[in-house]
Amino acid sequence: MSSASSQTLLADFLVYLGAEVQASPNTVAAYRRDLGPLLDGSHDLPDAARIRAHLRDLGRTHARASVLRAMSAIRGFCRFLLAEGVVAVDPAEGLLGARAERRLPKALGRANVEKLLAAFPGDDPLAVRNRALVETLYATGCRVSEVVGLELGGLILDQRLLRVHGKGSKERLVPLSDRACELLTAYLGAVRPRFAARTLAGGEKVFLSWRGRPLDRNRVWQLLAAAARRIGLTVACSPHALRHSFATHLVQGGADLRSVQELLGHASLATTQVYTHVDRTRLKELHRRFHPRG
Repeated sequence: MSSASSQTLLADFLVYLGAEVQASPNTVAAYRRDLGPLLDGSHDLPDAARIRAHLRDLGRTHARASVLRAMSAIRGFCRFLLAEGVVAVDPAEGLLGARAERRLPKALGRANVEKLLAAFPGDDPLAVRNRALVETLYATGCRVSEVVGLELGGLILDQRLLRVHGKGSKERLVPLSDRACELLTAYLGAVRPRFAARTLAGGEKVFLSWRGRPLDRNRVWQLLAAAARRIGLTVACSPHALRHSFATHLVQGGADLRSVQELLGHASLATTQVYTHVDRTRLKELHRRFHPRG
C-alpha cells in the first residue's frame, strides 16, 4: 500500500475526475459522498475485506440504487489507484460483479505535447517555473506527487538524473532530458531564489509558488488545464495525461516494458502492460502495409 493517506489519494482522485475526465462538479461531489464513509477515519487504503464489509453494511440501511452508485464509485477509485501504481492488485476486483473494462490511458499526441510545452512563453518568473515544471513532468513520466515533492538534493543535473521518492517511499533514479536540465537550471538560477526569499516555508522543495511555498499538486493540475484551454487543446490535459504520454511515446519508440516499468516506478509489470495496447492504430497500419493479407 502507498505511504500517502487515503484522504490524500481521494483528493487526487477527485481532482483527476474534474480535470481529466471532466466530470461535472455535481458528479465529483457525489463521488466524494460515496467514497467518504469507506475512507473516513483510516489512514490506510481499503482492502477487499473492508470493501466487502462496507457494502454489506450499506445494503442494510440504503436502497439498492445507493449501493450500486457506491459500487461504481469504489470501482473508479480502485482503478485509479491501480493505474497510478499505488496498488499492484485492484482490491475491488471480483467483489463488485462484472468488472468494467479498464480504459486505456489517454495520451497526448506528440504535436499536442509540443504545443503544451510551448504554452508558457516569456521571461516572467512564473513562466520560467512552469516551463521547467511541465518539461520535467513529460521528460521523466513522474507522478505529480513525486515532482511537487522533489527536493534540491534530488537533483543530479550534472548526470541528468532525478532522485525521486515514489509510492511506498521507494526511491528511484529517473533520467532527465537535456532540455529539462536546461530549463531547471534557468529556473533554479534566476527564479527559485526570488520565490524562496519571501518565506522559509518552502524548505528544500524544488518547485515553489510565487509566495515561496511548496507548489501543491492541485495547482499543477489547474495550471495545465488552464494552459490547454489557452492554446485550444481539445483533449484533456493533466499531469496524469503527461505521465501516460511519456510511457506511450516510449513504447511507440520501441522501449521494452521492463524499462518502462522501472521508469514509471510501477510495483507490478501488469500495471505497465496496458501500454502494449495503446497504439492500435499504428499496429493496424503496420499490418496493412506489411502483411500479405493486409
